[in-house]
Amino acid sequence: MWNKKFAVDIESGNFFEVDKAASEAIVLMHSYNDKEVMDKISRGYGPKCASTTLANLSKLKKKGMLFSSGYCAPEYIPRRITDLTLNIVNACNLRCRYCWNQNGAYGNSPGANKKMNESVAARAVDLLIKESRRAGDLVVDFYGGEPLLNFELIKNTVEYCQRIQKRKKINFHFLLATNGTLLDKEKGEFLIGNGVDVAVSLDGSRAIQDTQRPFSDGRGSFDEIMHNLNTLKNDYRRRLVGRATFTPYSAKIVKTFKFLRNLGFDRIEVCESEKAGYGLDSNNRFFFSGSKGLKRLKSLYYNLAAFYAGEVINGNLNYENTYFNRFFKQLSRLYHIQSVVGTCSAGFSLMAADMDGSIYPCTAFVGIPQFKIGTVKTGVDDKKLKAFLNIRISSSDTCETCWARRLCRGCGSCYNLNYFTNNNLGRPDPYYCELFRHKTKLMIAMLARISEKDPALLDKVFIPEYYARRGRKNDK
Repeated sequence: MWNKKFAVDIESGNFFEVDKAASEAIVLMHSYNDKEVMDKISRGYGPKCASTTLANLSKLKKKGMLFSSGYCAPEYIPRRITDLTLNIVNACNLRCRYCWNQNGAYGNSPGANKKMNESVAARAVDLLIKESRRAGDLVVDFYGGEPLLNFELIKNTVEYCQRIQKRKKINFHFLLATNGTLLDKEKGEFLIGNGVDVAVSLDGSRAIQDTQRPFSDGRGSFDEIMHNLNTLKNDYRRRLVGRATFTPYSAKIVKTFKFLRNLGFDRIEVCESEKAGYGLDSNNRFFFSGSKGLKRLKSLYYNLAAFYAGEVINGNLNYENTYFNRFFKQLSRLYHIQSVVGTCSAGFSLMAADMDGSIYPCTAFVGIPQFKIGTVKTGVDDKKLKAFLNIRISSSDTCETCWARRLCRGCGSCYNLNYFTNNNLGRPDPYYCELFRHKTKLMIAMLARISEKDPALLDKVFIPEYYARRGRKNDK
């Protein structure tokens, strides 16, 4: 990758940049004894190089960092819910071509154009506090449909949490993803002024946005979003996250990133459309389908990884404008792999509340009866949640033979992707597994390139805040 070679120890997850001689020696060590390996490497690279190479590999092996066996995972940490997603409305004024949740309806979620009421939201927050087991930092994520269709609830819930925050030693963090069409000056100033991290979905130029994210009547949404953004004060606007979904139609993702930056966004996320969800049957031209689609997606991520690495090295990307970015979260997980416990956060550190007060392990399962794990009134059903958490993606047959299994631990194909593509929580989808392996190779190469230029950048950009937070046993 990028004219570099890397070795991954399958059991421990340790990875190393290696030269050609070391690469060949590692392969030979699987089948030959030390003397035979020395002879073969000496013939190709000379005795001195062979001796140095095998001495270095031997040191890594003795330390348990290479050819390790019986890897012992970090200490088990019991579930501790610190993140709550509130599905506050099941309606949306846009008809995005790649929407996975039926414009907020979530498959079997009860009712059309319904909204969560204040009582349900407050009870969900109370349940979060109970299930957090005295955690000092909690996250409330407002979700939909288009959440700003229920702005009064957002406002009341933020204020409810702020009152709790004054009485107890709890810091609430708020998230909200919006299509931007209702983000006027009043709403924007309240949200940003009260510390809500707001992500605005804007897929690129007018042509791209209007094609991929039209209103329900077919009108384009670009001009309305830009009008709303222009009503916000510059310092507020810079605190927004610009989030673009790229598809085969809008595949120039580096260009899209630069477009959003030129609009004034400091924090930017770009990710591909995923053809999974509640019976999604949108036009295939908006998804990277099949082997051809996967091949193209790999090429796009190659370009994005090269761009990201350059931006980090040049000082244009740091922790403050990457910590929310999906790609960089995965990079941080990879960099801190030995301190990561568990895989998917669904049911482990995350739960979702539907409009009627039903509780699910995550938003993707809202409306599917067999994944309901309680209600805001009765609390979490420990038996049902335990049954869900007992399913280990990383114990599947495909994971057992995968070189990236320790680096992935099942997160290459998450629970909801498995369910919607295979109707089986524990069976990863080959498409997403292959994409994960490709991204992992790119990320290892990125870490090597950044370290080569300035090793100190790694710890500055990849701060393990999320893993450190959920790993603490008692924050008080």
